[in-house]
Amino acid sequence: MPDLVKKLTVGAIVFLVVFVVLLTLKDRKSTQPTGQYSTPPVPANLLTIDAKERQLRELVEREPQNRDLLFQLGALYFESNRFQQAIDIYNRILRINERDVDTLNDLGLALHYTGKSKEGADVLRKATSYDPKHQRAWLSLGFVLAASGRTEEAKGPLNKAISLNPENDVGKEAKRILGLITQRSG
Repeated sequence: MPDLVKKLTVGAIVFLVVFVVLLTLKDRKSTQPTGQYSTPPVPANLLTIDAKERQLRELVEREPQNRDLLFQLGALYFESNRFQQAIDIYNRILRINERDVDTLNDLGLALHYTGKSKEGADVLRKATSYDPKHQRAWLSLGFVLAASGRTEEAKGPLNKAISLNPENDVGKEAKRILGLITQRSG
């Protein structure tokens, strides 16, 4: 008799578990029929970037030597963290004018952001040699050197950026970075 009671008890438990599971599944209803899920909307800023990129690429196709259009396309890639594409565009500009300091500045930063900080610093040094009064190039050089752990080397370019104009945004950013270096080393 005890064996029969055990079997009946186990059978009742299994029946109850199956019954509860089936009830739970029956009550659970999907809000949308299978296969009809809508994809999340694409953020508007991505649509804008995509449209702007298409427009610039079409314009560059018509005027492949137009530095300003190329620079706008490179800046778009840079600002959307597509640094390798920006590098490719910046190199195209430099084939048109190898002494384009604004392009050298952005190329140096893009190289840094792709893990090529030494090469980026070399490009930025070239920019400062072509135009020693280009404050942003000095700031960028100091930033790349500091970010890659070469803080002592970074102090000179940062001080140069400050000396060119301590009151504008570039000069203030150079002061801020220099302050961080001093704070960490002191």
